[in-house]
Amino acid sequence: MIDFLIVVNGIPGAGKTTLASSLARDLALPLVAKDAIKEALSDAMNVPLPTSQLGAVAAENVWAIAGMLSGTVIVESFWAAGRDDSYFRRGFTALGAPRGVEIWCHTSLEVARERFLTRDRHIAHSDAGRLPEWEALSSSAAPISGLPVIAVETTTAVDVPSLVETLTEHIAALQ
Repeated sequence: MIDFLIVVNGIPGAGKTTLASSLARDLALPLVAKDAIKEALSDAMNVPLPTSQLGAVAAENVWAIAGMLSGTVIVESFWAAGRDDSYFRRGFTALGAPRGVEIWCHTSLEVARERFLTRDRHIAHSDAGRLPEWEALSSSAAPISGLPVIAVETTTAVDVPSLVETLTEHIAALQ
């Protein structure tokens, strides 16, 4: 059973995956990342799959895989306020609604848009055709978990050691 959940959230292009990977490495914690699951599922098929439906399957698997783990776990995805509230709540509840924090990665919409449009991405994402969706969801994005929020500015390099220290204090406070 999960004792402490670290939710890494933010709009596409905010730097979630980069930050979550650094935290998982530095804290020696398991990371369950939706895009990694989506890409693996896509690679397992010999035909293209619809990106939104594949993303929904991957999102469900984030919670299923996290439920197989114990201790402190990191989950990473973009959970859009207003779109994903019920999906998030269902998955979070299935984990037993553990204590935790939500790391909200934020940068300007201009920086995130540039990253979104220029990053190397797996074909499963079809980012180039999803800019109108990105614009709509990004303009109203906000933390979703109901957990305490640690806002992290991701326009430039994040002070990961300082964030690791903060997270270690949060985790230790529960023991």
